[in-house]
Amino acid sequence: MSRCSIDVAGLSPTQSQNGPAGGADACSIPLGSDTPLADTIEILASGCAGECISIDNMLSALGPKCFPGLLFLFAAPNMLPTPPGLDIALSIPLSLLSLQLIWGARRPWLPAWIRRREISTERFAKLGERLSSITRRGELLLNRRLDMLTGLPARRLIGLVCLALAALLALPIPLGNAAPGAAISLFALGMMARDGIAVLAGAGATIASGVIAGGFGYAAFESVGWLFRRFTG
Repeated sequence: MSRCSIDVAGLSPTQSQNGPAGGADACSIPLGSDTPLADTIEILASGCAGECISIDNMLSALGPKCFPGLLFLFAAPNMLPTPPGLDIALSIPLSLLSLQLIWGARRPWLPAWIRRREISTERFAKLGERLSSITRRGELLLNRRLDMLTGLPARRLIGLVCLALAALLALPIPLGNAAPGAAISLFALGMMARDGIAVLAGAGATIASGVIAGGFGYAAFESVGWLFRRFTG
């Protein structure tokens, strides 16, 4: 069995040191590097951290893009079929990062117990293979434009919206994770490239998330009412 066995949420606590070539430094990106996010995902999937990849390794590999990069890595898997419980597990760090955006933080802070969480490199590589192609196509469309939508005041508002979206991810809405995951991912890409169009696209996905959640809530309310009338009347 691998040294970082995976629980139902896909992540497990650090159980040992990574391999000899592992560790955060082995995956680090030089300060000021303009390495595309898709390439960073492939670097992590290549095994630079050993048999397991921790959140610390991701922070190091993302370098100066670590804030929006982490938002993307925690949000994007929700657009894909995932094991039960992963959406709830990912909503916790997404909520923490969203709160820090609201406060105006420039660099993310996560408690040690989250930074020590690991996923096997093999499993991350399978996820990265599905995400990197989407990410690469998305990054080709990014350009610096509408800067006012990615400045500090806008980032605070984005943080507020992402906090609400993270809460939606934790709700048991059938097939309801894709839209919030896409919205946060688009916000992250927009902040990373200072692309206001991507932020606007994220706002559109946020509206779609609200419509889906509202529709599910209405259907659930009507179902409860129907059951109540059936058994009482």
